[in-house]
Parts: sequence; C-alpha cells; structure tokens
Amino acid sequence: MIAGKTWREVRVIALAYVIILEMLAVPVLLLWPDIYADLQRSTLFQAINWDWLKRIGSGVSNSNEQIAYLNWCSVMLFFRSTNLVGTAAAVLIGTGLFARERESNTFEFLLARPVSRSSLLWQKFWPCALVVTIPIILVNATVVPLSWSLELDLPKWELFLASVHAAVFALAFLTLTMYVSTVVRVQAHVASIVGAFAILQIGMYLTQRIRPYSLFRLVDFDWYGPIMSGNTPAWQMFNPIHGPGFTTYLLMGVVLCYFLSWRALRRTEP
Repeated sequence: MIAGKTWREVRVIALAYVIILEMLAVPVLLLWPDIYADLQRSTLFQAINWDWLKRIGSGVSNSNEQIAYLNWCSVMLFFRSTNLVGTAAAVLIGTGLFARERESNTFEFLLARPVSRSSLLWQKFWPCALVVTIPIILVNATVVPLSWSLELDLPKWELFLASVHAAVFALAFLTLTMYVSTVVRVQAHVASIVGAFAILQIGMYLTQRIRPYSLFRLVDFDWYGPIMSGNTPAWQMFNPIHGPGFTTYLLMGVVLCYFLSWRALRRTEP
C-alpha cells in the first residue's frame, strides 16, 4: 500500500523524466551528420585551455566517424543528459519522500502504521529507485535503432554498461536526498541542501586542481568514453582493487546513504 501510494505520487515525474531524456537524445543524434561535418572543419577546441574539453573535442572530431560518434554519444547521452536530468529527477523525487509527509501532517500516520520502519523505508524507496534508474536504460536503448538510420552502430553491451553506471549515479543522489529528507523537516530546505551540494560538486569539477575530488569526476567523458569504446570492461567498473571501480564506489555510497536513512528513521519520534 505504501509502495503504491509512493508510485502514484511520482508517476507524473516519471513520465516527464522519460520524455525529457528522449527529447534530449533524439535531436543531437539525428543531426549528427551535419554536426560531424562542422566538427571536422572547426578549430574551436584547439583554442581552449581546459584539457578535459580538448579531450572531448578530439574525441568527437576523430577522423574515424564511428569512433567520433561513440564519443559524441558518450558526451550527449551520459555526460550531458543523464548527469543533468538524472540528478535533477533524483533530487526532485527524493526531497518529498519524508519531508513532504511532515509538511502534509501525514508523517505521524505513516509511523503509526503496523509495519516496521525498515519496511516503511523500503516501500518508499524502491518505487522511486525504479523511476530514477529504469528510464535511463530504456531511453538509451532507443538510441540503437536511431543510429541505424544514420548507418552507424552502437555497441549494445557497452551502451548497457554505461547506462547502468549512469543509473547508479542517479541512485546515489536519490539515496543522499532521501537521507536529508528523513532529517530535515521542510521539503524546500531538503532541495536547497542537496542542490547546494550538487552545485559545489560541479564547481569542484570545473576547477582543474580539485577536479579529482568531485563526484562528477566519476561520470565524465573520461569515464564514459572508454566504456563506450570497449576499453573499460565490466570487471574494471566494479573492481576497485585491480581497476578504477567507479561503479562500486557509487554503489557503496548508495548503501551508506540508505543505512543513514534507516538509522535516522528509526530514531525519529512520531
């Protein structure tokens, strides 16, 4: 019942989320032939002093169109769309998980129900987790037939791996927001706190010397590009000892934030 109520609360956001992701993906892919021709003639990236932008420029303007297209998808589908829209959707959905209940005076009613607080947290969490993660995988899957119309191909397994990593990143922001929502009583304050944290992380990413300490370093072009090209196999994504293991680090963040949410909810008084 609680899971059903949660789904009804977020289903409109879920639909909008899918539509926005698709609308961001389709135009930049269908316009690729013209964009690629312009990139071949452009010298814009050569005048930029930021190394990471130069790497993006070099990747998307590669003389091999198939390689350039893979890099273009890495930038547009993941570095841009899923980072931006996925994070926004996770924060928007997560802010209301418990703070909204407090503002609508239904929080005490939830705690008084004959279910454990662990079950309450799980039933509030899993519908939102599916809403945040599944659209990323489904929308990116639709890019494969779109690419065929351009007489180009995307490696399905590598696209799936990149989508899974993007989904885990969005899930990490969802669980972080959920934790703040269990502690902070006002929904707007939850959004402000998590939003400020996200802006701080973006600012760190855009600052050369402290970029390695930004969460967005885990989901940038230097990560998605090698995944899409097949140079970062699944074992390296999940093995922090013998590989980068960025996906595992994000999963650890998800587990930690979920545990903190569970502990905060246990200590909350009706």
